[in-house]
Amino acid sequence: MTKKHSLKIACLYTTTLLGAGFATGKELVSFFARFGKLGLVSFLFACFLFSICLVSILDTIYNSSAKTYKEFMSNIFGKLGTYIEIFNIILIFILLSSMLAGGGATFSKIFNTSLNTSTIMFALLVFFTIIFGKETIVNINTIICPILIICGCIVGLFAIFDSKQVFSSYVRPIIASISYVSFNTVTTISVLFAIKNIIISRKVIFFSSVLGGFFIFCIGICILLPLTINFDFIKNETLPLIALIHNKLVEKIYTFTVILAIFTTAISNGFIISQIFKEKLKKNEVILKIFIISLAFYFSKIGFSNIVNFVYPFMGYLGIFEILVIVLSFLSNLSRK
Repeated sequence: MTKKHSLKIACLYTTTLLGAGFATGKELVSFFARFGKLGLVSFLFACFLFSICLVSILDTIYNSSAKTYKEFMSNIFGKLGTYIEIFNIILIFILLSSMLAGGGATFSKIFNTSLNTSTIMFALLVFFTIIFGKETIVNINTIICPILIICGCIVGLFAIFDSKQVFSSYVRPIIASISYVSFNTVTTISVLFAIKNIIISRKVIFFSSVLGGFFIFCIGICILLPLTINFDFIKNETLPLIALIHNKLVEKIYTFTVILAIFTTAISNGFIISQIFKEKLKKNEVILKIFIISLAFYFSKIGFSNIVNFVYPFMGYLGIFEILVIVLSFLSNLSRK
């Protein structure tokens, strides 16, 4: 039971993090590749931070008696809990909009349709999936996670061997690393709280945290290396990794990987935000999901690159306080035991 639950949590955490920005390489270019060799070190540091954040969040959830996400946030942050919950909801919605934008762009490439039509197609796919509820989404993420890791490593390694070595200059890699971890981790708190029923022991917390960090490292380092090596060539690309691939088979594997990564992140965030609004508004769940997906579709028109380049870093800096409080709270509780 421990291994099963640990794997489910690690897979859910990993697939929620990956998303369009990670799988396409856009996030990794923005936060790490531009720093050259130091960016690689910064990414290793980020993987370590991901594990620390995950164990802190899981342990806090495990020790909490809160029955709702709102109550959970209030228990941690006191009077600030309401404002931080609002911030998290906005963040999750931004991420959902980003996934629809990324999914639409990828569908447009696959089916050779307009961006608007492709985004609608992807939004409908997400909507009909989240209708089935939490267990279905957890199971989908558990199945897809190993596929993402294997395919991501294949594509990344292929791109490495087909690269020219070019490294960029040093520009604040550690701060970027912390911001990256902050942004991505804040959006997973509500997802992890939703599966508190399988956080049954500290063994589960430990193993899922180690696995989560390891999974992110495996796929991340394979994608980041070719992006770093070819930074000057791909720095302005919307889909940077695909610009390095010239093999048709590998390109198909890559496209398949991107769609899966975007899809798993989109369904996790779409489901969570609908659950939060269901608790608050007490409205029909299906109607809420239609409204949320429709609104996210509208905001996706901002554009995938614009969201990743400008919104992600800003929200990441704001989220540092939230993650810091949770980690320090965990370390404080640990020191008392």
